[in-house]
Amino acid sequence: MTVKFSNDSEAFLSVLTLVAGADQSGSLEERDFLFNKVKGLAIFGNPSTADFSKLLGRVTDAVYAGVAQQDGEFTAAGVDSLLGEVRKTLNPDLRKSLVQIATELGGTDGADAKETALLDQIRRTLG
Repeated sequence: MTVKFSNDSEAFLSVLTLVAGADQSGSLEERDFLFNKVKGLAIFGNPSTADFSKLLGRVTDAVYAGVAQQDGEFTAAGVDSLLGEVRKTLNPDLRKSLVQIATELGGTDGADAKETALLDQIRRTLG
């Protein structure tokens, strides 16, 4: 399976979806970060909270349906595939911004070992 993106904002959010779900628990801190910081990034075009919520929901659904999983966790191959698509979709400046934002998101609720490993993989692939 694979995830296809309609635009840069979907590609950007797909990686943040991986980070928020890496510890199998989206936290209130992660939600607040997404809606208070990420929503305001220029790539999203200043959407309403409702529109951003719909976009985030659509992207999250696509990631969970399209990225290979085993025992409820994303597989390394699935993550590699998604990151490869994101790398092809985003320009270098957006990839740099995404790495920074993903790192900040991972730290909002204290990154565990899974989140730290995923963030390292994101840096290697997109940085």
